[in-house]
Amino acid sequence: MKTIFRSFGLAALVAAFTVAGAIVSFAQDACTDTAGEAALSQKVRDLFPKTDLPSKAAKIEAGKQYLEKYGACDSFKEFSDYLKPNVPKWEADYKKVSEQKEIDALIAKFNAGLAAKNWDDVYAAGKELLSRRPDDFRAVELALGTIGLDETGKTPPVTKWNDDTIKYARMSIADLEAGKPFGKTYGVPPNFVYRSKDDALGWMNYTIGYIDYFDKKNKKEGVDYLYKASQLDSDAKKNPVLYSTIGSFYYDDVRTLAKEVQTMIAAQSKDDTPEVAKQKVDAIKAKVAMVNGTAEAAIDAYARAYKMAQADKKYPKTYTDNLYKSIGELYNVRFGKTEGLDAYIAKVDAKPMPNPTMPVTPISDPEPAAAPGTTTSGSTAKPGTATAAPAAAKPADAATAPKPAAKPAATVKPQSGANKSVAKKRT
Repeated sequence: MKTIFRSFGLAALVAAFTVAGAIVSFAQDACTDTAGEAALSQKVRDLFPKTDLPSKAAKIEAGKQYLEKYGACDSFKEFSDYLKPNVPKWEADYKKVSEQKEIDALIAKFNAGLAAKNWDDVYAAGKELLSRRPDDFRAVELALGTIGLDETGKTPPVTKWNDDTIKYARMSIADLEAGKPFGKTYGVPPNFVYRSKDDALGWMNYTIGYIDYFDKKNKKEGVDYLYKASQLDSDAKKNPVLYSTIGSFYYDDVRTLAKEVQTMIAAQSKDDTPEVAKQKVDAIKAKVAMVNGTAEAAIDAYARAYKMAQADKKYPKTYTDNLYKSIGELYNVRFGKTEGLDAYIAKVDAKPMPNPTMPVTPISDPEPAAAPGTTTSGSTAKPGTATAAPAAAKPADAATAPKPAAKPAATVKPQSGANKSVAKKRT
């Protein structure tokens, strides 16, 4: 039995040496395979001058095969030494050319979409360009951050792209404020170019504010962005819709506060003790002071819108007339009269516009010479029983007013700089 096992172990050992010998022999055969080496090296040489992508890929693959088979052979050392540093370079070049081909296709899709106003294609291609080369195509952010504004300004509004518009408008604001380069111009021609950094910032803030207010019904955040737009050196600040929207925001509060005053007056009773009666009247006086302050803020915003619209002939007379009527109604709520309205409007922009995101400052007027126990519009109530409340005005609704939502065409300029490739490839 021992002899059998011993013989088996010897046979396995001999077999192992035979296999090892075969491997060594195979390696040695590769280094003597002059015909195979010549064919593969010639394939690399034949493919070398070709510039199309399939030929480049085939050249790289042939070079890798050569190094795998003959890279360790001293007899073929010269060509192996040539391939070792160059194959990685060819791969890097192939990757660069392939990526550029894909980028060119995206640019073509983006520009074709712009020409056809196919915003789905514009967003699809633009998003990919920004994902791959944000530094080269940063101006695309401004185009994607504008489209929804123009569409929401239509009748009826088209809101399909508003979420993406807000996303890229915010991205643009962040990059502009961070001082990131946008090239020599801000945006993409012909319809999405802004004249300066501040102009772009103003319109991006206006865009978010307008969409937030009218589409998303997020009015408080909307007027915050609109106010920011009004404070920048941008053509957006010349848009009366910006100010009439802020006026509308204040008007909602005037109406709410006026109803609260009416409810508080109705809650008074002849059976109230003197102490309770005084508490109620004091509360009414404080609420009327809020009506006064809010009405003045609304008048301020509407008056700015009115003056701008009146000076710009593209706004119809019906629009300016509605604004003027709204101002008059609010003026009457605040002051209890109509005299002096035009003079009030004339001097409205002599002081800074109130910030709609800050609390309104209450305005308490001196006690009028009126019969005890009464209050009038625009005044504070005296102790006793208040019997009158401010009337709620009905100002022009900015949502139904003309919407020059997009920036004026006069601001469009040819594009150049970092995003020149986009302009160059427009169809």
